[in-house]
Amino acid sequence: MAEEKDQAQAQAQEQTAPKGPFVHQLQVYLVGGQTFTINEVTDSPNMPNNVVAFINAWRQKRDVWHSPNNDPKFGVRVKDVSLYEYRVGTPAPKAEEAKKAPKAAKKPAADK
Repeated sequence: MAEEKDQAQAQAQEQTAPKGPFVHQLQVYLVGGQTFTINEVTDSPNMPNNVVAFINAWRQKRDVWHSPNNDPKFGVRVKDVSLYEYRVGTPAPKAEEAKKAPKAAKKPAADK
Protein backbone atom coordinates (compact mmCIF):
# COMPACT_ATOMS: atom_id res chain seq x y z
CA MET A 1 0.00 0.00 0.00
CA ALA A 2 2.85 2.37 0.82
CA GLU A 3 4.43 1.59 -2.56
CA GLU A 4 1.22 2.61 -4.33
CA LYS A 5 1.24 5.95 -2.49
CA ASP A 6 4.89 6.50 -3.40
CA GLN A 7 4.18 5.76 -7.06
CA ALA A 8 1.16 8.07 -7.04
CA GLN A 9 3.24 10.86 -5.48
CA ALA A 10 6.02 10.36 -8.02
CA GLN A 11 3.54 10.55 -10.91
CA ALA A 12 1.95 13.70 -9.45
CA GLN A 13 5.38 15.34 -9.13
CA GLU A 14 6.26 14.45 -12.73
CA GLN A 15 3.05 16.01 -13.98
CA THR A 16 3.47 19.22 -11.95
CA ALA A 17 7.24 19.51 -12.38
CA PRO A 18 8.27 22.32 -14.73
CA LYS A 19 9.70 21.23 -18.08
CA GLY A 20 13.19 22.22 -19.19
CA PRO A 21 15.47 23.50 -20.43
CA PHE A 22 16.57 25.79 -17.62
CA VAL A 23 19.35 28.36 -17.67
CA HIS A 24 21.37 28.61 -14.45
CA GLN A 25 23.40 31.79 -14.13
CA LEU A 26 26.06 32.34 -11.49
CA GLN A 27 27.35 35.90 -11.52
CA VAL A 28 30.27 36.71 -9.23
CA TYR A 29 31.64 40.12 -8.32
CA LEU A 30 35.37 40.18 -7.74
CA VAL A 31 37.22 42.29 -5.18
CA GLY A 32 38.77 44.45 -7.95
CA GLY A 33 35.34 45.43 -9.33
CA GLN A 34 35.19 42.94 -12.21
CA THR A 35 32.23 40.64 -12.80
CA PHE A 36 32.36 37.05 -13.97
CA THR A 37 29.34 35.11 -15.27
CA ILE A 38 28.90 31.37 -15.71
CA ASN A 39 25.82 30.11 -17.57
CA GLU A 40 24.74 26.48 -17.63
CA VAL A 41 21.75 24.87 -19.34
CA THR A 42 20.12 21.81 -17.77
CA ASP A 43 16.79 19.97 -17.90
CA SER A 44 16.20 20.41 -14.17
CA PRO A 45 15.37 23.52 -12.13
CA ASN A 46 17.58 22.18 -9.32
CA MET A 47 20.85 23.99 -8.64
CA PRO A 48 23.77 22.30 -10.47
CA ASN A 49 26.46 20.60 -8.40
CA ASN A 50 29.20 22.98 -9.51
CA VAL A 51 27.18 25.97 -8.24
CA VAL A 52 26.60 24.21 -4.91
CA ALA A 53 30.35 23.54 -4.69
CA PHE A 54 31.15 27.20 -5.39
CA ILE A 55 28.69 28.46 -2.76
CA ASN A 56 30.05 26.05 -0.15
CA ALA A 57 33.65 27.07 -0.90
CA TRP A 58 32.71 30.77 -0.77
CA ARG A 59 30.95 30.40 2.58
CA GLN A 60 33.94 28.54 4.00
CA LYS A 61 36.30 31.22 2.59
CA ARG A 62 38.42 28.59 0.90
CA ASP A 63 41.23 29.54 -1.47
CA VAL A 64 40.29 27.33 -4.44
CA TRP A 65 39.87 27.75 -8.19
CA HIS A 66 36.28 27.45 -9.43
CA SER A 67 35.90 26.65 -13.09
CA PRO A 68 33.20 25.00 -15.15
CA ASN A 69 34.48 21.70 -16.57
CA ASN A 70 37.76 22.16 -14.62
CA ASP A 71 39.25 24.43 -17.28
CA PRO A 72 42.55 25.84 -15.90
CA LYS A 73 42.35 28.94 -18.13
CA PHE A 74 38.71 29.90 -17.49
CA GLY A 75 37.46 30.35 -13.96
CA VAL A 76 37.66 32.40 -10.80
CA ARG A 77 39.56 32.23 -7.53
CA VAL A 78 36.88 31.84 -4.86
CA LYS A 79 38.86 33.91 -2.35
CA ASP A 80 38.67 36.93 -4.72
CA VAL A 81 34.84 36.90 -4.86
CA SER A 82 33.17 39.56 -2.72
CA LEU A 83 29.56 38.84 -3.76
CA TYR A 84 27.67 36.37 -5.93
CA GLU A 85 24.20 36.16 -7.49
CA TYR A 86 22.47 32.98 -8.61
CA ARG A 87 19.50 32.93 -10.98
CA VAL A 88 17.54 30.22 -12.73
CA GLY A 89 15.03 30.65 -15.53
CA THR A 90 13.86 29.43 -18.88
CA PRO A 91 15.45 30.69 -22.09
CA ALA A 92 13.64 33.37 -24.06
CA PRO A 93 11.99 32.20 -27.29
CA LYS A 94 13.81 32.87 -30.51
CA ALA A 95 12.80 36.02 -32.37
CA GLU A 96 11.16 33.99 -35.16
CA GLU A 97 9.07 31.99 -32.71
CA ALA A 98 8.02 35.14 -30.85
CA LYS A 99 6.71 36.68 -34.10
CA LYS A 100 4.74 33.55 -34.98
CA ALA A 101 3.09 33.31 -31.57
CA PRO A 102 -0.55 34.43 -31.71
CA LYS A 103 -1.24 37.70 -29.96
CA ALA A 104 -4.22 38.15 -27.69
CA ALA A 105 -7.14 39.67 -29.54
CA LYS A 106 -8.11 43.13 -28.38
CA LYS A 107 -11.69 43.52 -27.28
CA PRO A 108 -13.54 46.46 -28.81
CA ALA A 109 -14.44 49.21 -26.40
CA ALA A 110 -18.06 49.10 -25.32
CA ASP A 111 -20.21 52.09 -26.29
CA LYS A 112 -21.66 54.02 -23.41
